[in-house]
Amino acid sequence: MALAIASAAALLVVDMNRQAVQDVERGLVGLSAVLADQADRSLQAMEMVQDAVIDGLREAGVATSEEYAAAAGRQDLHLALRARIAALPQVNAITIVDHAGKLLNFSRYWPIPDVNIADRDYFKALAADPGRGRFVGRPVRNRGDGAWTIYVARKVSASDGTFLGLVLGAVELGYFEGLYRQISPTDDAVVSVFRDDGMLLVRHPHRAATIGKVLPTAAAALIAARDRAGGVLRNVSPIDGHERLVATKALARYPLILSVSRTVEASLAPVRRQAFVVGASAALLVSCIAALSALFLRQARALRRAAAAEERARGERDLREHCERFGFALDNMIQGLCLFDADRRLVVMNQRFAELYAVPRHLREPGAKAEDLRRVVLSLRGEAGGDWDMVVTPPGSDAPSLTASVVRLSDDRDVSVMRVPVPGGGWICTHEDVTERRRSEERLGFLARHDALTELPNRVQFADVVARELAICAGTGQEAALLCLDLDGFKQVNDLFGHPAGDRLLVEVAKRLRGLLGERCVAARLGGDEFAVLATGLDGRRTPATTARAVIDALGAPFADGERRIDVGCSVGIASFPRDGDTCERLLSASDMALVRAKRDGKGGYRFFKPEMDAAARERHQLALDLRAAIGTPQFALHYQPQFEVATGRACGFEALLRWTHPIRGAIPPTLFVPLAEETGAILPLGEWVLREACREAATWGLPLGIAVNLSIAQFRQADLCDVVRQALAETGLRPDRLELEVTESLFLNSAARSQEVLGDLKALGVRISMDDFGTGYSSLATLQSFPFDKIKIDRSFVGQVGVTSKGGAIVRAIISLGESLGVPVIAEGIETEEQLAFLRRHRCAEMQGYLRGMPRPIAEYLPLLAAEVDLRVA
Repeated sequence: MALAIASAAALLVVDMNRQAVQDVERGLVGLSAVLADQADRSLQAMEMVQDAVIDGLREAGVATSEEYAAAAGRQDLHLALRARIAALPQVNAITIVDHAGKLLNFSRYWPIPDVNIADRDYFKALAADPGRGRFVGRPVRNRGDGAWTIYVARKVSASDGTFLGLVLGAVELGYFEGLYRQISPTDDAVVSVFRDDGMLLVRHPHRAATIGKVLPTAAAALIAARDRAGGVLRNVSPIDGHERLVATKALARYPLILSVSRTVEASLAPVRRQAFVVGASAALLVSCIAALSALFLRQARALRRAAAAEERARGERDLREHCERFGFALDNMIQGLCLFDADRRLVVMNQRFAELYAVPRHLREPGAKAEDLRRVVLSLRGEAGGDWDMVVTPPGSDAPSLTASVVRLSDDRDVSVMRVPVPGGGWICTHEDVTERRRSEERLGFLARHDALTELPNRVQFADVVARELAICAGTGQEAALLCLDLDGFKQVNDLFGHPAGDRLLVEVAKRLRGLLGERCVAARLGGDEFAVLATGLDGRRTPATTARAVIDALGAPFADGERRIDVGCSVGIASFPRDGDTCERLLSASDMALVRAKRDGKGGYRFFKPEMDAAARERHQLALDLRAAIGTPQFALHYQPQFEVATGRACGFEALLRWTHPIRGAIPPTLFVPLAEETGAILPLGEWVLREACREAATWGLPLGIAVNLSIAQFRQADLCDVVRQALAETGLRPDRLELEVTESLFLNSAARSQEVLGDLKALGVRISMDDFGTGYSSLATLQSFPFDKIKIDRSFVGQVGVTSKGGAIVRAIISLGESLGVPVIAEGIETEEQLAFLRRHRCAEMQGYLRGMPRPIAEYLPLLAAEVDLRVA
């Protein structure tokens, strides 16, 4: 049995150690992947600025060093660079140098300092190698401010390949060190960034002497030699000499490796403590088995010698064990316990009672008087109340036996006291420290009526406060106002800086609101970035409008988040008591409608509730009900707008556009009902109907023209979107390559990885993917680089400026050129004039659609374009 226990303990310790190592490795792998993706995006954001500079020089037709120097040395370019990197805290500067290493433009200073960087490694590498376009340099101290910096250099060449110079992006390593300092999971954790040749670029905690050194024995270099993508390794660090568990992840677009590690000692410390406990327990069990075995042998010998002696020894042993167990049980009770006899003298006191009141040793012995113990306990009595008559006194004959009373000691501890009489006239009293329970109950009570993040009243508490204050105002005839406010730009804060930064911003908003309000005014957080304020005590000087303006001004001031400055504002809706409502619910509803109007009229302002707002809200609600009821009925129909090849004038496809004819209101514009469908969730069944109907109609055409269908962001969030498309193609018999799904760039704003995964699954079905409204989104170039689109559609807002402004034509020309470079056809929508069509022909745009060649109409009006024997060219 002892061997089995020891073996089981050893196996358990080994398994605990293995599991702990696996858990730490999984955590390191996940953190390294997240940080590598963040670093990749930070560098990519800088390269987008470099790309813009290089594209601008290429569009300007720069071909010689003199033209390059003239174009790159402009002050307006300096101002543009300075504005572009202002929103990129990781970027120190953007620098443009010529073929000899001389600075031509510099985002940080004007005029440009006389500096030559021809001696830098990135300049030598790119100048000497015609085939290399990018180089990440070794870390150096910035010649301007001495900060450790790495340079991502991009080559600028003429159309004939002549080396003109470089566009440098300087990234301060201190930015990444500061970021990793904030998110480092433990004190022993190390976050590092290496170049793929093993050179250390960034390390947290910082080791100045190691930055810029090539460390071939570092885990990142060893893992990269085995697998460039990354992996996990247990290795002795050449920097601090500690054995570490290391996980690495290579950046997707740069020759950099991100490494996260923890020391083996710290990682396995909890497991070793558990192993010690398991080993000690196993040793104790083995010792007990040995002791019991020895005792059994001794008893056997004693039985052989004398049965009477054995009986006496057994009785003594049983009595001793009973007393020990009783004493052990008493001393390990949560409650302090005392047993008194009929003469009010102590029979037994456990250790917990003695510790609870610091009872002197002589009063712990049996026979001590209850009165003496009571004086010791009463010396700890605080100013708070409680039934102190129950403390160390016998219960009365009429007192309930299971009723407890709570008393508070001078050190703010709460003790629950209960007395139970025993036969013969004595009693038992138990004393339990319930301080933590009381504090937990108070905390739970607070959280039930307050927001956990900002500690402002929540909706429940706010409703009670508003009801109480409105009752006071109704009795005194005072006016009150309820302000509903919503932060402007809060979503961008979460998207750009992360939810922790958003939480810190909400806490700061709550502090400003508390400091702004008066004694009988109260602020509450209703949810998300929505707050409410009840303003009372209004008069001619302090009005609802002045209160709203004060709130807007207070929240419009910049917020400091570490070294980052965050600018947000707020919009306010105002409802007055008693004019707009006499209950919290009515005032909230009215102020919310006013808030919607304030945001619609322009953010950063306030609006008062007006009765027509309620009518508009009711009308919108009724329209939403009518929309949902109209799905699947003839009220909805598809119109089709033809698409033509610009060069030949032949029809090449149609775009399916949804139209709604209300039986009472008539035609409802898509700009009204589509956002309403997305808001109410009706877009999902409506979008599925459009997809099936368009595929069914296209399958009947005599010519295999393409059919384009728009997809909303809500449809992309469907888990079964691919199944819906696959089923629609199977049911209608339409070839997948004839179906073109149009998506907008806003799809990639919050969940680019998820969107790319869904688009990849759709493309695997054989359908074509088109980017709609190109140029109006958030990350055009990054999106085109990350996913192989089949077509780019230029937004009508740019096409409409052709022939009106020079910028409009330049943007359209640039998008067409970009499509040609990527090998992606470009279609321009919104063509309404012959001048616009001629412009597209001159610049070799692939396709067009617009009112000039065809308006959205029922497909029956375009039957001549669908017949196989008809010439498809349109004059």
